[in-house]
Amino acid sequence: MADDGEMEGEVSRSRVMTRRGRLAGGRVNRAITVTGGGHLRSDAHVLDLGVAVLEVRRFHPLTVQRQAYRPHTAHEDAIHLIAPMYGTVNTTSAGLRSTVTAGELYAYDLAGHEELTLRPDGCDDLKLALLAIPKPVLPLRDDAIAVLLGRGMPVDGGLSGLLRQFIEDLSDEKLSLSPGDGPRLGMVLVDLVTACFSSLLESGRGSQPGSQRQALGLRLRTYVQNQLHDPELCPQSIAAAHHISISYLHRLFQEQGYTVSGWIREQRLRRTIRDLADAALADVPIHEIGARWGFSRPSDFSRTFRAAFGVSPRQFRSEQLAEPFRAALLPDFRYRHLTRGTE
Repeated sequence: MADDGEMEGEVSRSRVMTRRGRLAGGRVNRAITVTGGGHLRSDAHVLDLGVAVLEVRRFHPLTVQRQAYRPHTAHEDAIHLIAPMYGTVNTTSAGLRSTVTAGELYAYDLAGHEELTLRPDGCDDLKLALLAIPKPVLPLRDDAIAVLLGRGMPVDGGLSGLLRQFIEDLSDEKLSLSPGDGPRLGMVLVDLVTACFSSLLESGRGSQPGSQRQALGLRLRTYVQNQLHDPELCPQSIAAAHHISISYLHRLFQEQGYTVSGWIREQRLRRTIRDLADAALADVPIHEIGARWGFSRPSDFSRTFRAAFGVSPRQFRSEQLAEPFRAALLPDFRYRHLTRGTE
């Protein structure tokens, strides 16, 4: 049986799973068996994107299976995207079987992973781009993301096609970046993944066809995300912009386990932690980061941040920049207090 660290041929000992140990805890909490006579190759092109890690890795034919289950931990709370450059990936995740070929995308998380079979299709080996993004960085609920996992993503001329092309461009081993370019591109990548996932959800992926209420809910949340900079954003302004009553607005959010004000607060805080953790923004005053996301008064921003995460924005930034991604999971278990609290 291969060591858990070896399993990270999937995530290939990615720094999301090692140096950034607070994201992945150093070891994936699963026992893995590598079968089929193949083995994991050690050569990989790794691109540190600040909020994510992208690797381009070659594999010989092999099958990676989950042998045993251990209790799920926050260390597995990352979304993984596979983009085969050549070869075929047969996957089983949470009971769903999929086949992913060159030019396609596949999203999964380690909690649901069961088996990956890698086939080079006539070549000596298989080449994959592997992207890992922590779930707390994405401004989407885990249950919304879950319906997109464990199956191939349609790649067409829309956002999924843009995402696939962007991953391919970043995977070019000849790409030359300055130290500050990686985190900036990481932010763009996270926004593109979020937009792609939101588009798939809005189109009805994983939901009942013709769900007008769900479509309206997604439009409302998209509107909120686009207006987070406005300190006047509130239930009244959202309802007025969509020509619905305030009570109906509250019901739509409550059906998803949210309060309106709580969800606005969550989205703002998610973006502030992203900016505070970005080394490229280290010289931007903290109060400006708060104001950028709708916290017009520094005292309000500091108080809200501390109430959510138990530390001040200044302390968070200091610790984060000293040890990248050390605190990346901090918000994951606290946001529920914000979204399900009182208005």
